[in-house]
Amino acid sequence: MRVLLINPKFRLPIDTRTTAHLGLAYLGAVSERRGDEVVVFDADVEEQSVSDFVQEYRPHIVGITANTPQVKQAWRTAAAIKQVHDAPIVLGGPHVSVLPEESCAKPHVDIIVRGEGEEAWIDVCDRLERFLLDQTHFSTTDFMDSKHEIFDDCLGLTYKSNDGVIHHNPDRVPIADLDTLPWPAYHLFKMERYTNLQPATDRIDGARSFSIMTSRGCPYRCTFCSQSIMPIKWRSRSVENVIAEWQHLVHDLDAQEIGVLDDSANIRVKRLEELGHALIENELHHVPWIFVNGIRANLASKELLGLLKQAGLKRLAFGVETGDPEILKS
Repeated sequence: MRVLLINPKFRLPIDTRTTAHLGLAYLGAVSERRGDEVVVFDADVEEQSVSDFVQEYRPHIVGITANTPQVKQAWRTAAAIKQVHDAPIVLGGPHVSVLPEESCAKPHVDIIVRGEGEEAWIDVCDRLERFLLDQTHFSTTDFMDSKHEIFDDCLGLTYKSNDGVIHHNPDRVPIADLDTLPWPAYHLFKMERYTNLQPATDRIDGARSFSIMTSRGCPYRCTFCSQSIMPIKWRSRSVENVIAEWQHLVHDLDAQEIGVLDDSANIRVKRLEELGHALIENELHHVPWIFVNGIRANLASKELLGLLKQAGLKRLAFGVETGDPEILKS
C-alpha cells in the first residue's frame, strides 16, 4: 500500500530548530517492514502544499502526528486532504492520546491511535489491506461502516464509524521488547533541510544531526507530563542493540550530533553506565550527544556524569519544576 506520514507545520514566530520526527521515522520503518511504499511529508520543511502532494501521491492511508501546539494544524491538514482525496486519516501523538474523542469528533478524522503507535498502526494497515482486496472502488465511508466490524477488536484505537458514533477500544499493551523494533527510517526524510539540535553544536551540518531512543516509559506519574497517560512500565533496549544503531548513525549516516530522546534515561543507573562504557569501548564517544529531555537529578551522581562526559555527552538538563513540596505532590 501507499502510506503517507505527515508532520503538520509547527513553527513558532521565532527562530526555532527543526529536526526529523523520530515517531514518524519509527512508523515509516515498521510500514516498510510490512512491505508498504512510504513517504514522509514534513510540512516544516516542505515547499509544496499538502493538498498538491496528496493529489499526486494518492495514498491508501494517511497518518498524522500531533502534539498539543500542533493539533489544530493537524485537524486543518486532515480537512485539506479530504477535500482532494478519499483515504482513511489516522491521528496519533501525545495530545490525541489524552483527548482522543476531541479529535475523533472532527469530521475529517477517522481513527485515533492512543499511546505507542507502531503495533496499532500496523494492525490498522493490515485490516485496511484485507478490506481493499475485495473492493473495486474504495470509500472511507464504507470502510468505516460499523456493519463490517473491522475495528471492533483493534486495541489502542478510538475511531468513528460512518454513522458518527465514536468507539473507544481498550488500551493496547505496550511493546515489551523494544529490540524487535526496526531502526528509524531516516532515509524517508529530507535531512538536508533540518537544523542541528542545540546551539552548542551550531558548527555542524544539520543534515548530520540524528535522534535515538534507548528506552521508553517512566515510572513516575507527574500530572503535568504526557507520560502520565503513557504506559507506566519503563522499558529499555539492550545496550548491544543501542550500540549497533549508534554505529549505524555514526559510520553509515555520518552523524555529527546525536540526541537521546528517552523520557527517563537514568532510571536504571547501572544500565546507563554500561551504555557509557560501551560508547567508549566502541570508539563512538568522539560524536557529541545530548539528553534532549533531561534526566532525573536524584539519580545523577558526579561519577555517572563524569563517565557520560567521557562517553561524549555534551549537554543535559534537570526538570526543576518547583521548589514548593506541596506543588510537587500535585
